Amino acid sequence: MLIEDEPAIAKIISSALKYERINVDIAKCGNAGLRMAVANKYDLIILDYKLPDKNGDEICLQLRNANFDMPIIVLSAIQDYENKVKLLDVGADDYITKPFELAELFARIKAALRKQRIEFGTILSYDDLRLDLKRHSVERRGNKIRLRDKEIRILEYMMRHAEQVLTREMILSYAWGPNTERFTNVVDVHVHNLRDKVDKPFGIHTIQTVNNIGYKLSR
Repeated sequence: MLIEDEPAIAKIISSALKYERINVDIAKCGNAGLRMAVANKYDLIILDYKLPDKNGDEICLQLRNANFDMPIIVLSAIQDYENKVKLLDVGADDYITKPFELAELFARIKAALRKQRIEFGTILSYDDLRLDLKRHSVERRGNKIRLRDKEIRILEYMMRHAEQVLTREMILSYAWGPNTERFTNVVDVHVHNLRDKVDKPFGIHTIQTVNNIGYKLSR
């Protein structure tokens, strides 16, 4: 489903998706999109952030609170990282800044559809990695891994947004709060320690560095 109130943009995106043999329904406002999500089983939602009745964060939160777990890709002209963090925190799976190329949108859609779905409850899993937030425990291949509180917080964030590039600022804001000093290497230090505990002993590299940007959890 595409939730977009601008007819011209909706037509361009929907026509391009149909050309790629992707069936798409269009909702012209947030409330219509929510009703359609209840009535139909969608594989993915493309959501414009600025809508006449609701903003994208409100719609994401309502969908997640209603236990809808399909991927949600948000389109927005707003580029500040605080807005991205807010959207990811309320349940968006990806965020594309306008203007964008249709090829990029298709790539993001394919990545969202093929990635392993992460449970939005207290138990998260990715590949052979398992995080139980209620018990505050982490396991890989049946082996228990002892992590500190901030390491668990960072791992939770990465697992909830697996296959997505997370900037250092986004991780910092999620794990330490939005008012934390940005010019610090605390994220790099904690991610390094986290990698030493969850990846290195098993000879794998799921916590990957994205040069000059941040990190992502990926196979």
